[in-house]
Order: sequence, then structure tokens, then C-alpha cells
Amino acid sequence: MESLLRWSIQNSSSLDSAPSDRPPVRREDLNPEIIDMILGKPDSELMKEDVAAAIDSSKSEDERIAALDHLEMLIEQIDNANNLEKLKLWDPLHSLLTSQVSTEIKVQALWVIGTAVQNNPAAQDAYLAFNPLSTLLSFLTPSPESTAQARSKAIYALSGLLKHNAPAVKLLSSPETNGWQKLKDALQDPNIAVRRKTIFLLGTLLIPTSPIPQPQQQPLLLGNAPTNPNAAVSAGTTFHEGPGLSVHTPDTRPAPAGAPNDPIHDNSHAAYLRDASRSQTYTFALEAFQKSGILDATISSIVSSVPYGADGENTETDHDYEEKAVRLLYTYSVTCHGTLAASQAETLKKWTDAQRTQSGGAEQLAERWNLAGTELTELISKL
Repeated sequence: MESLLRWSIQNSSSLDSAPSDRPPVRREDLNPEIIDMILGKPDSELMKEDVAAAIDSSKSEDERIAALDHLEMLIEQIDNANNLEKLKLWDPLHSLLTSQVSTEIKVQALWVIGTAVQNNPAAQDAYLAFNPLSTLLSFLTPSPESTAQARSKAIYALSGLLKHNAPAVKLLSSPETNGWQKLKDALQDPNIAVRRKTIFLLGTLLIPTSPIPQPQQQPLLLGNAPTNPNAAVSAGTTFHEGPGLSVHTPDTRPAPAGAPNDPIHDNSHAAYLRDASRSQTYTFALEAFQKSGILDATISSIVSSVPYGADGENTETDHDYEEKAVRLLYTYSVTCHGTLAASQAETLKKWTDAQRTQSGGAEQLAERWNLAGTELTELISKL
């Protein structure tokens, strides 16, 4: 050990431990391609290469599909999904849906789009700027080009774009889009998987992100209440909203802590902080259910369902679809306090009574529909 120490002292320089004042020398013998092979290319470069390959008509269909498949894997990471806008890749990606390419390539492009926008407000806004709803909805009409797989992936892309995105849901009502009618028609799709995904999407759009108060008449102050219940309310009557808060007097209570003055950091979900109502899609869905005939279509789809299959050979009840439809009706009538017409309520009551008898009782029926016992009671009370 001592001999090794002496050898190291004799063969070392006094400058070895001193900091060098010379600038580092640039290595000219490093090949960037070799570095990429060792470290791998950045995801942004890989994404650009994948999109370039996907839109390259000189490449084979398998190569283009493989490129889109790899891109879908990359944009599962939310930062990469947001980089689609920065890298200007949304336009060429969306153009695949309207270009003369095979249905298989379009299916893969729909898959990429759906993955990029799901639970990602920033990507939703970036893609919505291309007005894609009409294009996506056009896939829901069965045709040789719009196969069951294409329709299924179109619902996947629509779900990612519409969920918790009130601005996009609002556009479904525009005459140019006619989106609610297209979704209603999809409830009779020949493919039962498309029906299941459609009813699930409609039910999701109906779910409120905060509790909806039960509609009720505002109480009057006892001192100002008219003795005749049919008498008109006097001009001096003061109404109260909530405990001790009058609509005619200013609210001097302090604002909740950490609301308007807190900084909003620029990230994928900043849109929800800037506008909390953005996630409230149920108001538009509730109106569409009543005006666009979706409620009638939902009731009809379980009471007298259209046979499904390539030749309509399947006539038995699809219990998965039925469960999702019943959950939607529960959300509509109980959670959202939606009203049922007398004919709708009567139809559902007769059907529910028949299903309860067929199932062997209320408990078995609730289990079949995946409802709690109280939920089934609440639903029946609305009929």
C-alpha cells in the first residue's frame, strides 16, 4: 500500500488538482447520430417523425399505422399531448380524418386524438380550434367507410373532447353540427358496443360537478308573510336566500380564502381555475335531453330496443347497455331533478314493474342495475 502511494505521488503533477483556466475543448469527433442511438431522441423529435410518416403517402399502410401507434403511446404523457400544439401537429393529424386514406389509418388517428384530449383541457382547447366536431360526428353514420371500429373510435375521441368541456358541448346544439341528433341516432347503431359507449357518454355529460339544489319555493319572513296564501306578495316583502342572506341587502361576509387573488399557474388544468363553469356540461345536456328527443330515445332503447348485429339477429336484452341507460335515467330524474312527461313516467313505471317481477323483487332488480336500494327507490319515486 505504501509503495502504491509513493508511486502515485511521483507520477502526479502539482497542477492536477488546480482548477484550469483554459476553456473546455469542443469534441469534434462526436457523431450526433451515435449520441441519439445511445441517449435516444427527444420525444418532440419522435412525435414530428411519427406525424411525418403518418401523412406520407409514399409509405406503406402498415408503416403509417405503426407511426400513429407509436405517437399514441407518446402522447399518453400529458406534456407530450400539449406539445402537439407547440409543434403544430394538430393540423396534419386532423387532416388524416378527411383525406383519402384507408379506414384503418383514420381509426388509428381517431385513437391518437382521443388519447391526447382526454382529461386535458389545454389539448381540448387546442383541438377545438380546428372545429372538429362535424368531422368526428360524421363517423357515427354507418357506411362501408365508417366501420364499427371507426364509429367506436369516433365515440372515444368525442368523449375525450366533450367531457368536462362545456364550450364544446354547447357547440353540439348548433345547426351546422347537429350533434345531439347524431348521438341520439347512435343509440340505435347496429353494433352494440357503439351503443354502450354512446349511452355512457350521454350519461357522463349529464353528471353535475357540484350538487344541484332541489327546486323549491323561497320561504317568506314570518313578519311579512301574507295571511291569505293566495294574496299577492307586497312590495315590502323581503326574500331570503340561505341562512340570513337577503337578496335586497349587500352581502358583507368575507370572500372565501384563496379565491380571486391567488395566482393561476399556466398548466393543463388552468382552464378550470379561470372558469369553474367550464366543467358543468349538464346544463346543456339537460336541455338537449328535453328538446332533442334524447330522453325519449333512451327510454325506447330499453323498453323496446332495436335488434343489433350485422343483420339484426340479436334481439335479447344487453344487460350492460341496460345498466348504463338506467343509470342515465337516475342521473336525469334524481340527480338533475329533470322532469318526465306523464307518458314517459307511465311507460317507465310499467317497464320497471315488469322487470322487478322478472328479477324476483326490488333487491334483485337493484343488483341487476348496479343501483343501491335507496337509489332504486328514488328512481321509482320519480315515475
